Amino acid sequence: MNTPPTLLALAIATALVAPLHAAESTDAAHDTPTTLNALQVIATPRGAAVAPTQVVGPNRYVINATDLDAMVLGNNGLSMLKNVPGASYTATDGLGLDISATSLFVRGFRMNEMGITFEGVPLNDNGFLSLTGTSVVNVGVPDGIGSITISPGGAPVSVFSSSVNGGSLEYRLRDLQDTPSLRIKQGVGSNNTRVTAVSGQSGQLGEHGPKLLVDLQRVSADKYQGAGTQKFLRGDLKAQQDVAWGDFTVFLSDSKAAVWGYNNISFDMIRKLGWKADSFYPDYAWAYYVASPENADTSCGAYTCGELSELIPYDTGQVTRDRVASINHRFQITPALSGNVQLYNANSHTQATLTDPTVPSPDGAPFSEQVQTPHLNRLGGMFNLQFETGAHTLTTGFWQEKSKAAAKTEWYQQPLLGQGKPLKATGPFDVYGPAFQTDNASSWVTRSRQFYLHDNYAVTDTLVLGLGFKAVDFTTTGGGIGDSAERPVSGTLRAKSNFLPHVSLYWSPTERTDAFIDLVNTMNGYRVAQRGNIGYTASAWTISDQKEFDRVAGTLRPEKNWNLTVGASHRFDRLTVTGDVFYNDIRNRLLSAAIGTQFAQINTVRLMPKMHVIGADLGITADLTDHLQFYQGIALARSYYDSDFVVGDTVYPIKGNAQPGYPQLSLVSDLSAHFGDWRFGATSTSYLRQPFTYENDIRVPTFWQVNAYTAYTLGPDSLLPGLELRLDVSNLFNRNNIGTATIAGSSFSGDYQTLQRSAPRQVMFSTSITF
Repeated sequence: MNTPPTLLALAIATALVAPLHAAESTDAAHDTPTTLNALQVIATPRGAAVAPTQVVGPNRYVINATDLDAMVLGNNGLSMLKNVPGASYTATDGLGLDISATSLFVRGFRMNEMGITFEGVPLNDNGFLSLTGTSVVNVGVPDGIGSITISPGGAPVSVFSSSVNGGSLEYRLRDLQDTPSLRIKQGVGSNNTRVTAVSGQSGQLGEHGPKLLVDLQRVSADKYQGAGTQKFLRGDLKAQQDVAWGDFTVFLSDSKAAVWGYNNISFDMIRKLGWKADSFYPDYAWAYYVASPENADTSCGAYTCGELSELIPYDTGQVTRDRVASINHRFQITPALSGNVQLYNANSHTQATLTDPTVPSPDGAPFSEQVQTPHLNRLGGMFNLQFETGAHTLTTGFWQEKSKAAAKTEWYQQPLLGQGKPLKATGPFDVYGPAFQTDNASSWVTRSRQFYLHDNYAVTDTLVLGLGFKAVDFTTTGGGIGDSAERPVSGTLRAKSNFLPHVSLYWSPTERTDAFIDLVNTMNGYRVAQRGNIGYTASAWTISDQKEFDRVAGTLRPEKNWNLTVGASHRFDRLTVTGDVFYNDIRNRLLSAAIGTQFAQINTVRLMPKMHVIGADLGITADLTDHLQFYQGIALARSYYDSDFVVGDTVYPIKGNAQPGYPQLSLVSDLSAHFGDWRFGATSTSYLRQPFTYENDIRVPTFWQVNAYTAYTLGPDSLLPGLELRLDVSNLFNRNNIGTATIAGSSFSGDYQTLQRSAPRQVMFSTSITF
């Protein structure tokens, strides 16, 4: 695999393919102190060079939709973070539609270890097949997102979540406007990709009526290798009614996806079968032959048929349905006292499928369709108050949520060869009768509570001291149900702390300079996963037998994290420099090492008493000319396990090793330009030194991808003024990259079937117009 080019070579390459939207030069700011309002810590005005992320508080940054000109139509909400220093985003398909193969790390924490909210609704665990949360990929329409507030490493005490241990992401839709508008986008691209997005605002309805915002998006595409389709329908609604003392806001989100997936691969499969080692669909006859027991020792190319049948399934996929509804009331009691109360409900239902050659169908077919069916209902509410008095701004709040989850694995009959159409990866699955086998049936109830109190004290006009804490209580009860001798484990685990402090200093000595120190202590709830679950989630409920669960449960402690970040940002006339250094002290992290096949994964779960993550982020944004801007982001992160992984009498030497799946060095380079009605851009992203196993004996080859686009907007004298014509090219150099590297978890050492490639070159032509 090639290594990424130097910055000079990248600049030449990206200039040739035409580079991204640049902010025009503005008048230089004066070096005078700025007053910080105690009500809200807000960054000082930006200079000429606008960075992809802007500092808005101690260890808090914001991405605005207006700064994301390189966002490809149809992409998911996580992809908006790929240019954030310290963030590592990968996906198997070009638009990140398959949540099983979409991955985000920020400063060494995976997305299911972060506190994520959407319009104030806690999403909790964002992992695939989550049993305590909702994936942000399936909430809202990405094209309708107005901003994301990021707190890497440590989340503010005001962020409500049962999974927050590594920072937070707070998503907001666009602001409601007083005047009506309509925006239509249509895209067509590689692999028969079709994207249609419609966004509308009603404006103020009547003299005292509400304002409405509606977003709809439909995405369909063929797989870029193998066969199968990926379909996604998303929608959201936001309605706000002003009243004399505040306002009421209703938020609704609904999404439905039917996605044929890509097969997990290993390094051995890449060497022997090449990059296109995907599922056998639609060649049912060949899949049938390979999986038939009588052909187990027959040669099927690089492997025997028996070996190949356990590596490549006939098909794989997922069907998801996610709905979120909330009502929020903001109120102003006095000029100094305000607050809000919010109630919400969230429902998620998934059917994740895989043709399983280890379980033959009752009719004699050599395989059956394995379907994992987690579903979840969450009901919660929160209450926040804010009081301003003198130099102090006091905030406090309380959150409570109850979730009910259930999961099981079912096997459905596939037909004999020539005696009917095979089942599809996206259903229906009961064509040839109900499930003939059920395993790992489980259910859980999780109760989450959080209280916080925080004070922003304006010590001087330029210095704000933040002092606060939160108290959390997360209790999960459940596990295996039924009378089966093979019933999964069950029990209760509770994570509770009455005092998790947060201290910060935010200093803005001039309009050009911000600096901060941020120290925060966090704790998350115990993660929930079904036994036999294919994934990276470390959960005590995946342990194989009750006796072992009871033994391990007695030794478990909730994971706690101390995060210290020191950072600063300075804006020169044509240059902005933002940087920070950070240190994470992580206690009691639950690790899960995976063995076995993707049809029957076995997880070994143990507690890691202590580990550390140390790193630094640097972002430089330069206005090279009035029309040309360059950004370079560099992120370093190194994690260390403090002890070995011990299972019985076996010691796995991982002490001093880095966690698998997260690159230790990330580079993002972006060159952008605008000339009149034309905009051009190109972005290079590289992830280097990414361990593949716990013992770090294998590393994932360097990921390097260049994306480019060009856009033209028709002027006011044209037939359709404001119409934008745009061409996006992803993976410009058509490089063979490994995308997500830990889909089915990580092994102690050696090769494992847990990789997926990222998409080859993809082209998208789109048009958009706003009325």
